[in-house]
Amino acid sequence: MRKKVLFIGMLVTLLFAFSGCGTKNEGVVTLIMSDVQEGDHPTAQACDKFAELVKKRTNGKVVIEVYHGSTLGTEAEQIAQATVGGIDFVRVSSPVAAYYDDIKAFQALYLYSSEDDMWKVLDGEIGNEFLKAQQLKDNGLEGLCWVSGGSRNFYNNVRPITSPEDLAGLTLRVNTDSMFAFLESCGAKGINVSYNDIYNSIEAGTIDGAENNWPSYISTGHYKVAPYITVDEHTRIPEMIVASTESMNKLTSEQQQIVRECAQEAGQLQRKWMQEYDEKAIKAAEDAGCTITYLTKEQSAKFQSVAEPINEKVSAKYMTIIRKIKAAQ
Repeated sequence: MRKKVLFIGMLVTLLFAFSGCGTKNEGVVTLIMSDVQEGDHPTAQACDKFAELVKKRTNGKVVIEVYHGSTLGTEAEQIAQATVGGIDFVRVSSPVAAYYDDIKAFQALYLYSSEDDMWKVLDGEIGNEFLKAQQLKDNGLEGLCWVSGGSRNFYNNVRPITSPEDLAGLTLRVNTDSMFAFLESCGAKGINVSYNDIYNSIEAGTIDGAENNWPSYISTGHYKVAPYITVDEHTRIPEMIVASTESMNKLTSEQQQIVRECAQEAGQLQRKWMQEYDEKAIKAAEDAGCTITYLTKEQSAKFQSVAEPINEKVSAKYMTIIRKIKAAQ
């Protein structure tokens, strides 16, 4: 409890120190941006690029200071601050759903056949509708661009997984209703241990493995204790860079447009950087001797057939959107 109080106190102090952000000082507006990833992660690089582009194209009149890691709290805490202008820009993933419920549709299993299909959807009418959603506006937020969160795959320390039946008997760390239901349908068990405890839990035998994207699989060292990874890409949950409406309103209309254009450009670059990051992670897994299983089209179809009724049940509220997403691919 004492640690929590100290942390909240530190966060409040930092935000108080930034309370001048969004105010004009001799014609210069200084804004704050946050991203929980560390500086070498593709999303962190995108935030830095965004700030660089904005400064350059506004001739130094709009300066964005980027804070990486958890300096300004968790993603949920950061976006909460953005709704009231306490933080001006946030790169955020799942916590945005607290302010825009329909975005949970993107959590559906096997929603896309490929990454290209996902970007086809997000770069089109559907993606634009989500960025400009009224529900975001009602919460004081504006979606600026999409960034890649990578694809998530199963990994364990027991055996290669080539079919849903191979999951039977395994205990894996998952954290969404869809994943719990999917594992149960396969005769496996899901358990939600703390993200930071996954490595020790696998090593201790409490769980057999987990699921995540390639960079996380390597950066956490999970590949050392769970060397079997199956590239099934069961979810691709895109992430956003969002702006505080209150903060955007402190800029001129011309500066606002520059901010929007720079965010889009940084988002496009982030996709390339994420792909390169994935390739490095895969190479690291290969060099470490991990067993990487790439599913055939027929094998993938079996996983998708198990997932379909789960989507119908768990994501029933969002099926109209899910069907629209699938039709747009």
